[in-house]
Amino acid sequence: MRRSRRRTGSDAAVPGSVPGPAMEAWVRFSAQSQARERLLRAAQYACVLAGAALSRSGGSSGTLSRLQHLEAHLSLGRKLLRLGGSAEALGGAQRSLHLPDPVLRFCLTLSHLNRALFLACDNVLWAGRSGVLPGLATDKWSQRAFRYYLFALLVNLSRDAYEVRLLLEAARRRGRSPESSAGPRAEGRVQRLRLQLQLQLRLLLQVLRDNPPLLLDLLRNACDLVIPLERLGLCRSSPAVVGFCGLSSSVLSILTILHPWLKLKP
Repeated sequence: MRRSRRRTGSDAAVPGSVPGPAMEAWVRFSAQSQARERLLRAAQYACVLAGAALSRSGGSSGTLSRLQHLEAHLSLGRKLLRLGGSAEALGGAQRSLHLPDPVLRFCLTLSHLNRALFLACDNVLWAGRSGVLPGLATDKWSQRAFRYYLFALLVNLSRDAYEVRLLLEAARRRGRSPESSAGPRAEGRVQRLRLQLQLQLRLLLQVLRDNPPLLLDLLRNACDLVIPLERLGLCRSSPAVVGFCGLSSSVLSILTILHPWLKLKP
């Protein structure tokens, strides 16, 4: 008897699943585009970091100019890869509405909505800088995009803080707090306060060490926060700091793509 052909991919749809074959193909394509965009982002901020190092060490103006041109081309290429990303962000916001935890539902939905607005402004900015819309006020659209990006990062950090709080409370309930292993109770208000801070910091480090996805997400959002703060003029920093933070967050993002278990789940 001839065996029946196994149905894979678009031959069979999973019963009860919301996305169809077209949506699944789009998700796979978006994931590949995200990996390429992260590689270009790492190269872009590596150029920023290298340019800052060369300018500090007195590098030639020709080399600095080539690095700046390469950075601009990489930035434009990233914007091209992000075309249509607003739809994916809106889909993420729709899925977040069904989360049972109200805090996570609020934070993730708001983060996806702000990311969708950021990507929409970024698409318009690409049209202006590529010559499709030659009369576009690129500076205004850039500031608008970075405002949405900043708000999304602040919401992401709020979500990370909430996740840390939940894990700390769970660790205390399980009796994992290092307070029980402390020495004799310190005398004096200042010494007691310092001892409590040391114990809480030790517990925080232990929780983050036991949860690599949360640690990576926290570090990535903290590094990314420097970029919109500097572009909006809210916090002045050197190009070396911006390049280092951008490169570090890009490497962390690439790690989560290569190893999906490192990606923080809702």
